[in-house]
Amino acid sequence: MEIRQPANNAGLSTNTGKKADANQGVAPEKASTQPPTSESSTVTVTDSALKLLQIEKTLAELPSFDAKKVESIKQALSDGSYTINTDRIAEKLINFEQDLA
Repeated sequence: MEIRQPANNAGLSTNTGKKADANQGVAPEKASTQPPTSESSTVTVTDSALKLLQIEKTLAELPSFDAKKVESIKQALSDGSYTINTDRIAEKLINFEQDLA
């Protein structure tokens, strides 16, 4: 299988009027009907990549929100005991605007 790299055109199309390669844009395992060659490839995965995979797996298992917190806020809203700290909200808005600048 031949791998083609674009010439120094920064990813721009250089349509020359030639027919497109039939294998272009097809996954490598489907690109050729030729039998596999005796060449082999080695892939090395770093410790950092393995740690990232483990973190991703752990995060996928966590709930997307804290159901207990949502329930306590619902209860506070329904019984009228929910208080809004306007000073804290204003402070956070000011900090946010300053971070944007």
